[in-house]
Amino acid sequence: MIQEYKQRPEGSPDSPSQSPPHSIDSNDAEKTQVSRTPTVTPGPPPNGGFRAWLVVFGGWCCYLSSYGWLSSIGVFQTYYEQNLLRSYPSSTIAWILSVQVFILNGMAPINGKIFDNYGSNILITVGTFLHVFGIMMISLSSQYYQLFLAQSICSGIGAAMIFHGATNAVSTWFSSRRGLALGLASSGASIGGVIMPIMFDRLVHLIGFGWTMRVIAFMLLGLQTISLLTVRSYLDHVPKPVNILDFLRPFKEVPYLCNTIGCFFTMWGILIPFNYIALSGESAGMSPGLAVYLIPILNGASLFGRIFPPWIGDHFGRFNTAILSVTFGFILVLAMWIPSSLSTSPAPTIVFAALYGLPLGCFAAILPALVGQITTDVRTIGVRLGSTFFVTAWAGLTGQPIAGALVQKGAGLGNMEFVYLKVFCGVTIAVGAAFLAAARISSRGWRLLERA
Repeated sequence: MIQEYKQRPEGSPDSPSQSPPHSIDSNDAEKTQVSRTPTVTPGPPPNGGFRAWLVVFGGWCCYLSSYGWLSSIGVFQTYYEQNLLRSYPSSTIAWILSVQVFILNGMAPINGKIFDNYGSNILITVGTFLHVFGIMMISLSSQYYQLFLAQSICSGIGAAMIFHGATNAVSTWFSSRRGLALGLASSGASIGGVIMPIMFDRLVHLIGFGWTMRVIAFMLLGLQTISLLTVRSYLDHVPKPVNILDFLRPFKEVPYLCNTIGCFFTMWGILIPFNYIALSGESAGMSPGLAVYLIPILNGASLFGRIFPPWIGDHFGRFNTAILSVTFGFILVLAMWIPSSLSTSPAPTIVFAALYGLPLGCFAAILPALVGQITTDVRTIGVRLGSTFFVTAWAGLTGQPIAGALVQKGAGLGNMEFVYLKVFCGVTIAVGAAFLAAARISSRGWRLLERA
C-alpha cells in the first residue's frame, strides 16, 4: 500500500485525519474546504523501493503507448502522402499529426489539475479507452476528416491523459533521483518509436492498413492494462476549486518563465525530424526501403538519450545537462543534417539520425525534471508542469505545418529542397538552448561548475 511510505503530520502521530499545518489555497473559503477534508501530509518521496520502481515500470508502459505512438508519426506522414491522402499537400497532412502533438501537450493544464485533485488513476483509465478507441477508428477511416477526428482528436486526447497521468505520478515518488526515474519511464517512448514504425511498415503490406491499426491498438491495450494495475500517485489528493491564477502564478518566477520559453523554442524545432527525416532522405536519393528505418534508428538512439543524460543530470545538474544536450542538437542539425543533402551516400543521414536521438531523448525526458527542480511544493507539480506543456503545445501545433510550408518553398531546389526546413529546425533549437541557459543563470548564477 502507498500509505506505508507516508509520514503523518508532526505532533499528531495517532491522528491521520488531522488537517495539514498549512493550506496552499488563495482564499479563506478554499482553506476551510481543504481543512475539512481528511488528508495525510506526505513525507519526503521515498526515492526508491519496490512500490516506487513499480510505478516507474507502469509509467514505462504509458510512455510507450502515448509518446512512443507520437514518435511514430513520421511513418503516417509518409504513408498518407503516398496512399490515403495523396491528393493533399504535405502541409495539410501535417495538421493531422501536429494537432495530435498539440493536444498531447496542450491538455497538460487540464490533466494537471485533474491529477492534483484526484490522482493518476482516472486519467489513465479514461485515457486508455479513448486512445485505443481512436486507433480502432483510424482503422476504419479513409477520408481526411475521419483521420483527423480519430487520430488527432480521440486518440490524441487519450494519449495526453495517459502521458500526463504517468509523468506526474512518477514525479511524486522521487526527488533526488527524479531525473533517472523519469528517464527510465520515458525510455518506453523510444522502444515504442522503434517497434511501431517497423510493425506498421511490415504489417501494412501483409494485412492492410485497417488490420495493422487494430493489431497496434490491441498491443497498446495490453500495455495499458499493466499500467492501470501499477501506476499510482505517492500523494493524497484533495479536490480543490479551479483557480486560473494557479496556472499563471508560476510565470512571475524568472527561472520558470525562461525555462518555459526555452522549452517552447526547443520543441518548435526538435520534433521536425520525426516527420521529415524519411522524406528528406528519399529526396537526397535514399531508397524508400532504407529511408523508412531512419525513424526507428532515431528513436532507438533516443533510448540512450532518455536514460543516461537525465541520470547524469541528477549528479551534475539537470539544467547543465539539458543545455549541453540541446546545444549538441542544433549543432548536429546545422553541421550534419543540412550538408547530408549534398551527399550521394545515405551514410551521413543515417549517422545524423543515430546521433540526433541523444539530444532528442534527453530533452523529452528531462523537461519534467527541469520543472520539478524549480518547484518548491510538489503538491503543485501537476499545475506547473501543465502550464509549461501548454505553452510548448503551441510549438508542436505550428512547427510541423511551418515545416511543410518550408518544404514547398524549397521545391525545385533538387536535393536541397529541405534546406529551409532544416535551417528553421536548427535555429529554433539554438534559441531554446539560450533561454534554458538564462533559466539556469537566473536560478543558480553564473558559476559554470556549480550543480544546477
